[in-house]
Amino acid sequence: MRFPATPTEDAEGLLKAPAMVDVVFILLSFFIMATQFHLLERDFAMGHRQAGAVGGAVRADFPPVVPVRLEQAAAGGVAITVGQARLPDNDFEALRAKLTQINMPAITVLILADPLLTVGQVARALDSALASPMNRVSVAKLALQAPAAGGPERGREPASPQAKGPAR
Repeated sequence: MRFPATPTEDAEGLLKAPAMVDVVFILLSFFIMATQFHLLERDFAMGHRQAGAVGGAVRADFPPVVPVRLEQAAAGGVAITVGQARLPDNDFEALRAKLTQINMPAITVLILADPLLTVGQVARALDSALASPMNRVSVAKLALQAPAAGGPERGREPASPQAKGPAR
């Protein structure tokens, strides 16, 4: 068997370029998949305050429902009472401010509306409550109490016998 004296171009020690590119891409993909990317876990500042974090009021300080009473005022306006606090008549911005001051979104706000009020008046109170941080708002009809003969006004508690004075 006779071998050629001069090597041919195929027999040279050169690597073919397409095979080298394949090896580079295989190594590159191996190192990318083998690398572990670690993102640090941390809390991001979202710009909101957490309720009760600043030594103020906590949920246990409030009843499960904040009642808002809307009653017909003498001048045809709306008398607003939040819990036991009486707000100025027709001041729905004060209602929003009072609920913002409470700032407990988990507590339900129950708007008890007098049936003599218009839908627009009740809707203004509802809009004010929804503009506050309170998330749970419900509307109900204020229960009317039938006045007894010479008895208390509608929706008011009867006076105690000690407040009236001695019976004659």
